[in-house]
Amino acid sequence: MTRTVYVNGDYLPETEAKVSIFDRGFLMADGVYEVTSVLDGKLIDFDGHVRRLERSLRE
Repeated sequence: MTRTVYVNGDYLPETEAKVSIFDRGFLMADGVYEVTSVLDGKLIDFDGHVRRLERSLRE
């Protein structure tokens, strides 16, 4: 099974993914993590989740 990755706005096979060694995310280990709950197949407080995610992406 070929794995697909998302790099710079494109979905690529993982074997084609290239990230510069000078990329800030690579150098500084930048990352954004956000979690939301699901109950009975429904997202809980999706609007709150989106607000937190957008805030984290701006920081």
